[in-house]
Amino acid sequence: MRTMQEYCYKVCYKKQGKEKLKIYIITNSYSLAEWHIRWYKNHTPEDKKTKQPLENVTWIIVPVTSYAEYKYLWRDVPF
Repeated sequence: MRTMQEYCYKVCYKKQGKEKLKIYIITNSYSLAEWHIRWYKNHTPEDKKTKQPLENVTWIIVPVTSYAEYKYLWRDVPF
């Protein structure tokens, strides 16, 4: 049995009553993605565009399995 390679992980959120997932942060490890979700459940972050607190959202970890998507996501990271 062959497993798919996971290049990184997207921590996304979905607002209640909506279908679209929005990316909040990208991480290299699954454990770091889980840590971010635990942190966000206790400390409500704000929306990056509207600067309003994100309330009534569901946090989801999505693995990136495509090298092209991986390169696309990390293109503007400043470090």
